[in-house]
Amino acid sequence: TLTGHTLVVFALALGPDGNLFSGSEDGTVRVWCGNEGIHLRTLQCDAAGVFSLAVGLDGSLFVGGCSGAVHVWRAMGRGSRHIVAQNVSGASVTLCLSATGTLYTGREVIGYADEEPSEGGVYIL
Repeated sequence: TLTGHTLVVFALALGPDGNLFSGSEDGTVRVWCGNEGIHLRTLQCDAAGVFSLAVGLDGSLFVGGCSGAVHVWRAMGRGSRHIVAQNVSGASVTLCLSATGTLYTGREVIGYADEEPSEGGVYIL
């Protein structure tokens, strides 16, 4: 058992190097040595919570957050660079990365009791 997140873990992904990534409602992604279960680092991502993860063939990490932001960490080793690639209306509840590097994100349907809900959808980033 890998421990460390303070709230529910919603997402898991494996990197090409065998590292495991776990994303949590606590707003963090933890990076683990997949073979040994050793915690390597913690990434502060989305204060509203992490719903989805995808890892590129080059090891780049894509994180979908409850706030609608899609965070990207390029080159997960030393000197990694963090950017916020896109904000969509509604939580980025799922991510899918194609073999050609196209990133797709699905968002939740948003609505309140006194409003018409907005459409959920798939976005190409």
